[in-house]
Amino acid sequence: MAQNEGLSRKVVSHTVASQALHEARDLKVYIPPGGENAKYPVLYCHDGREFFTHGRIATIAHRLITSGQLQPMYIVGMAVNPAHRTDDYAYHGKRGAAYDEFVLNECVPFIEDLYPVDQEERYMAGVSLGAAATLRIFASDDEAFSKMLLFSGAFYEDVLHAIDREALLFSSAAYWMCVGEQETEVNTPSGTYNFLAASRDAATRLRAIQANVTYREAPGQHLWGFWQSQLPDALVWLNK
Repeated sequence: MAQNEGLSRKVVSHTVASQALHEARDLKVYIPPGGENAKYPVLYCHDGREFFTHGRIATIAHRLITSGQLQPMYIVGMAVNPAHRTDDYAYHGKRGAAYDEFVLNECVPFIEDLYPVDQEERYMAGVSLGAAATLRIFASDDEAFSKMLLFSGAFYEDVLHAIDREALLFSSAAYWMCVGEQETEVNTPSGTYNFLAASRDAATRLRAIQANVTYREAPGQHLWGFWQSQLPDALVWLNK
């Protein structure tokens, strides 16, 4: 039996009263075995409730950690406000600056006052528009996060132009990217969008500026079932 195998999975909940967003945001935190007494990396996830329920990220991470396939890490799920998801997450969303303020100056300090995380090993994950928000937050503070998990990113033209415009900045991070082969006609609030083509374009631009990119395509649609299937490999990649 691998060390720690069989230890129960621990997830706790918190609420942050955000002054930046003028509302409360719930957080779910996966605490790895021994985590409350040890300094480990931390992964922050947009659409946090969905990462824990639909993506089953805590269950997957716990299995990988207890079997020795993944280094222990904290995972923080930051709940979305569905009524403001586009405004918060889109690269030039109306509430983008306020959401960045919440993540960087409210959520991160709140978590890191409670748990002994390794502040040199902060990661971020997002799906669709959450992937765009991940890139925008990195652009706001390129020293806060070192690795990013980008699932079926909503890499609209403004995101692609930002990569080109801020090439030196974006070249300094490491990216794990995936997209489903069937994501060619996805209905979004902004219209029908080809996420497969957009992900290929974003990966090409990031590679052109010498960024560290791991990119994959696999059979799948723009759904949590696909993203959940990719999570084990994405999490293990964070070890590298």
